[in-house]
Amino acid sequence: MPAFDEVLYYLTGIWHLVRKQQDGFGWLDLSWRGLVRSFWAFVWSLPALAVIWASWRIYFLGRMPEGTGAGVDFVFKMFVIDAIGWMLPLALVAVLARPLGYAQHVATMIIASNWIGVPFAYATAIPFAISLVVPAFSAFSGLLLYAVFGASIALQYRLLWMCVGKQSLLAATLTALFVLPPLLAGQGLQVLFGTLPV
Repeated sequence: MPAFDEVLYYLTGIWHLVRKQQDGFGWLDLSWRGLVRSFWAFVWSLPALAVIWASWRIYFLGRMPEGTGAGVDFVFKMFVIDAIGWMLPLALVAVLARPLGYAQHVATMIIASNWIGVPFAYATAIPFAISLVVPAFSAFSGLLLYAVFGASIALQYRLLWMCVGKQSLLAATLTALFVLPPLLAGQGLQVLFGTLPV
């Protein structure tokens, strides 16, 4: 598992890339080993995801009949939903690489997208943490969550734009792959697993 200083090193590269600085690639490990190790980014995101799950659990219980359970199984379901949401766009990007003609960029995109997922997770956790600690600020938390979501889409686009050689249309298509399928799958899994208030 990459150490904290190594993660910060990679995130420095991500920061350079979203600022459209080509030297950002030099901060990333773009080898096969680096590709495999980049999936540790999900583990590094777990503390932030745990905050989101805790906040969602309170929201869920507050809108369900008294006596509704939401124990360890609820947390496990949330873990599964987020793990699928993390992996699904990566799988789609890999599958569509040859048909769409960007196979040479796949490894770089996966590595970069895995690592940018870490700050995205912690940024997303902030509005959830606010609503968890100060429930009266839930309206502000909702607005902040939309702002974070919008910013994450813009930054994801800039990152992918750099990864695919500054091809705007391809970067926009790939950004849609990273955003829409996890949203749709997450919604469906929430209904299937019973973690969505009814």
